[in-house]
Amino acid sequence: MGLKLQLLKDGKVIYQMPLTMDETEVDVVLRELGDFDEDLSRIQAFHDLFSSETRIRMLQEMVRGFGCRFSELMEALDANQKIISENLRRMSEMRLVKRVEKHPREVQYRPSPLGMASFLACIAMRRIMEEIEEVSGE
Repeated sequence: MGLKLQLLKDGKVIYQMPLTMDETEVDVVLRELGDFDEDLSRIQAFHDLFSSETRIRMLQEMVRGFGCRFSELMEALDANQKIISENLRRMSEMRLVKRVEKHPREVQYRPSPLGMASFLACIAMRRIMEEIEEVSGE
C-alpha cells in the first residue's frame, strides 16, 4: 500500500513510520518496538485517557474555542460539575490541558502543546482509517 506517517520539523522529516508493513519495513518497526516497550505504561495511560468520549469532547471544545471556562464545558457537554472537574484533573495530570488564570474570576482551560498535538493526532488517525479502508476495500 505504501502509506507512511511522517513527522516534519521546519520542513525536514524527523520521523517516518510505515502504516503498512512489507518485507522492507519490518526492521523499522522492530526497532521502534524496543522504545515502545519502555514507554508502554505512559502510552497505555494516554490511550485510556482518549477512550472517554467526554474527555475527547472536552478537548474538542477547548480546541474549538482556543480555551474555555469550566461553565462553558459543563454547558457544551451537558455534564455535571463532578464529571468536568474529574476529567480536567486527569487531563491536567497527563499534561494535555493547562489552566490559564487571567484574573481570579476568569479561569480558562486550554489544550497544552501536547494536548493540541494529541487531538490533532486523533484527527489524523481518522484520516488514516479512511485511507486504509478505502484502499483495502473494507
